[in-house]
Amino acid sequence: MAPPTLHQESSVTVPPTSSPPVNARSKPITKSNGIDTFGTLNQLPSRHMSYQIGVSAAQGQRGTMEDTYGFVVDFDAVHGQGLFAVFDGHGNQLAAEWCGTEFHQHILSAIRSHPNAAIADALSVAFDTMDKALSHLSNTSEAMASSGSTAVTAFLRIEDVNRRQPFMSTQQESSLERTSRPSEKASITPPTTCRRVLYCANVGDSRAVLSRGGEPMRLTHDHRTSDIGEAARIRNENGVIFNGRVNGYVNVTRSLGDHICEGDYSLKKCIISVPYTSRTELVDEDEFLILACDGLWDVISDLEAVQHIQHIEDAEIASLALLDLALAKGTHDNVTVIVVWFKPFGVA
Repeated sequence: MAPPTLHQESSVTVPPTSSPPVNARSKPITKSNGIDTFGTLNQLPSRHMSYQIGVSAAQGQRGTMEDTYGFVVDFDAVHGQGLFAVFDGHGNQLAAEWCGTEFHQHILSAIRSHPNAAIADALSVAFDTMDKALSHLSNTSEAMASSGSTAVTAFLRIEDVNRRQPFMSTQQESSLERTSRPSEKASITPPTTCRRVLYCANVGDSRAVLSRGGEPMRLTHDHRTSDIGEAARIRNENGVIFNGRVNGYVNVTRSLGDHICEGDYSLKKCIISVPYTSRTELVDEDEFLILACDGLWDVISDLEAVQHIQHIEDAEIASLALLDLALAKGTHDNVTVIVVWFKPFGVA
């Protein structure tokens, strides 16, 4: 499959302290010369993928583009694994742009630094370290302090019945070495007796939906001010919901970033970075996964999205079809969509 044509300029790691540029930038999608990507962000192998990836994004009616995306094929040097993410910024594009460039390193570090932890817990650690990094950057950048982002990530993991990866124990580098730099070794091919599992994590209202036999399965939770539990938590932190927004600021109740302080009061007390997590074992009826920001979900239901692309067995065409549908339905927001089409386990 040819790589998606949605190429943008590469983003920077450290945000400027001056006025930020207008639009968010995701790292360009490239294609490797062989079957291994060696952990490179947004790179497709030339052949032998166990799933298809399609990415489509548009600024839409908004004055700026504040979405970013990212993926890593054969994540953590295991054939068939994958990491996928969409970030929807607010305030400005800086937080989403930083997350889109750095998220895979934080998740990889959390998994390797906590080898005995449940994957859901490792994802929570990664969200925490990302938010702390954004807090540190906000100390020297007012623009970054004013920036936040929703996040939805999906880790397609190969594991045995005990949720372990014994095939990695004798073939991988030490945890310390592999945490400090991307993989430089060819990927491991796991035994076909293993199973595929989706681990999802999200903050805010970017969403992951799985198609199982043509029916949608939502794998994330929308953190919005309309959620009764979230509203009660905010009130317990002496926050208020005004015009559907936390302290009048933003309509999501969880995010990465948003390190705004008003006197001694930090908005972060209300808009926390603790993700919702889920674990879903894939079965033969599972066809594809959709990750998208609220620019899609505000105008399209989970069922409508699944039905709209159910018979489009090309991930790139499917992602574009969802993007076009959202625009046709008059979405007022940026739209970013990732579609992952699964193949039978062991088939490349």
